Amino acid sequence: MTQIAELTESLEDYLEVIYELQRAQDAVRVKDVADFAGVSMPSASAAVQSLTERHLVTHEPYGAVALTDEGRRTAEFLMRRHHTLTAFLHDILGLEAEQAEAEACGIEHALSPLTLTRLLTFVDFVERCPRGGEEWLRHLSDHWGNTPCTQECRACIAAIEPPERNPFSARSEGDDATTLDRITPGHRGRVLRLSGNASIRRRIMDMGVTPGAEIEVERLAPLGDPIEIEVRGYHLSLRKREAAQIVVEPI
Repeated sequence: MTQIAELTESLEDYLEVIYELQRAQDAVRVKDVADFAGVSMPSASAAVQSLTERHLVTHEPYGAVALTDEGRRTAEFLMRRHHTLTAFLHDILGLEAEQAEAEACGIEHALSPLTLTRLLTFVDFVERCPRGGEEWLRHLSDHWGNTPCTQECRACIAAIEPPERNPFSARSEGDDATTLDRITPGHRGRVLRLSGNASIRRRIMDMGVTPGAEIEVERLAPLGDPIEIEVRGYHLSLRKREAAQIVVEPI
């Protein structure tokens, strides 16, 4: 993600627009970018030129605009960053969906890959850990209205049962455990663990693929690579070698 620090907020937004358009249609033109973003043709053309100079897109005069591999990875990170922030503001802090969406747009450009990964892990932990979960979130939401807790904290803590397992530790893998690259389109799996080298694991986690996440394989490219998936409400692409590092249980 070396390109992230070099992009202005405007260029990040254009990159996301191109990513969305490229998923929806065979060829993306500058006019498509301008129409989708609601800007003039000269503005869209200048943005595409800037992204081309950064090797995030390719574009020949009067030709189609296409993401490079680096551009696709960067766009996927940007999409994941926005979704994670929105989920945190809405699901954890309890803001209305419209407000959470708007405020995520305002602060997402300052979020680094490390902060994104940790925030994503925090959201998962709160929702999945037996010490947290939905009941814990309900208690937390009471405090937004300055409602005092009905229990004395020390007694409440003493009554907490130790969790049966840490949801982020390795889960026992049944006979049906497999890797994501073996899941056929239209089927879903729940992530058990990630394998492979650290850089690949980090990239996969940046995309929101963490233990416990549910993934649906949407389609395969003609030669089986890349693999189009849906995770946490977002549509992403994974190389087959990356999908082979993700151990899942079919659901």
